[in-house]
Amino acid sequence: MILKPLFIYVLPLLLVLAVALVGGTRRLGFWLTLVLSIVLTPIGGFLAAMISGSKQRKPRRKRKPPRTPIPTAESDQADGGRG
Repeated sequence: MILKPLFIYVLPLLLVLAVALVGGTRRLGFWLTLVLSIVLTPIGGFLAAMISGSKQRKPRRKRKPPRTPIPTAESDQADGGRG
């Protein structure tokens, strides 16, 4: 009798959150999958997330290397002609 509230309240909540986390990696996203899991049951939300396909990832831009200062005549005079 003690486990009855666990199966009625906690387990469905955990299932809905787990399906929403799976949906966060899909095109539907976390929040829409969460709502669908509540409305359609976790099985329906999971199926909708799987059918939606994976997210399209944008290619990462390569960072430019930092610019090195170009030595000038003024910088040569500042260090006493050494170099």
